[in-house]
Amino acid sequence: MGGRDPPCPIGIDAPAPDRLVNVTCRNEDIAACFEELDKDGNGVLSPDEVISVIQERMGFDDSMARYLVDMFDQNQDGSLDKTEFMQLWTNMFGQQ
Repeated sequence: MGGRDPPCPIGIDAPAPDRLVNVTCRNEDIAACFEELDKDGNGVLSPDEVISVIQERMGFDDSMARYLVDMFDQNQDGSLDKTEFMQLWTNMFGQQ
């Protein structure tokens, strides 16, 4: 497969893949996804913003999605900043 890989497929309007398919992303793509999800531009994603994506893209229920947010919220402020989000996505799906 030559050419550029497609962007990280976690956009809210993207179709949901089969459960835990092999979705790898480049750091730039994960960062771009963060920017897309950060609707208010405050540099952090609220738990609800992240939980909805986890549920939609990974098929996890609410309690597992909240657990993942809590697990990757390193500074325990209740939100995920870009670094925390990128770590979550990389740990779940890997990185190219």
